[in-house]
Amino acid sequence: ILRREGMPAVPLSKARDMLGAGARAMIERGFALAGRQLAPSRSDELFQEFLSIYADHLCVGSHLFDGVAQALDDLAGAGYRLAVCTNKVEGHSRRLLEALGIANRFASICGRDTFPWYKPDPRHLTLTIAAAKADPERAVMIGDSRTDIATARAAGIPTICVPFGYTDVPIETLEP
Repeated sequence: ILRREGMPAVPLSKARDMLGAGARAMIERGFALAGRQLAPSRSDELFQEFLSIYADHLCVGSHLFDGVAQALDDLAGAGYRLAVCTNKVEGHSRRLLEALGIANRFASICGRDTFPWYKPDPRHLTLTIAAAKADPERAVMIGDSRTDIATARAAGIPTICVPFGYTDVPIETLEP
């Protein structure tokens, strides 16, 4: 998107710092990094273009972190019902998880467009739990960001966070 708009691409080493608030914010951060203004109407257009490009390249360079597949197996083996509550659109989420070979491990996969609400609105999480036919009294949110913690807290659900996610501060300072 940035190259098409006449700006330099952001090197992968710097791009990680732009992640974590969604694709629209990432595009806006890219424009800001290049010192360019982005009108809201153009932001909407570029966001839609990004979603299309992303759909064609979902798993390019993507991989599971070490230990994730085993952790999912261990949790499922211990009787936990697993679900995904993400701010990615549902179709992209399903296709990515399928490409990574883990989609079948989840009782529900709910994205930004699955319900009228998305994180940090707690209903996104509570409706994901309901879609998985799970007990909200026994649910735990496993996340990687400030948004995950805020969502779970608002829903009254405990949170465990990994330290390698997309957050602007060390995750432990957010006290998951």
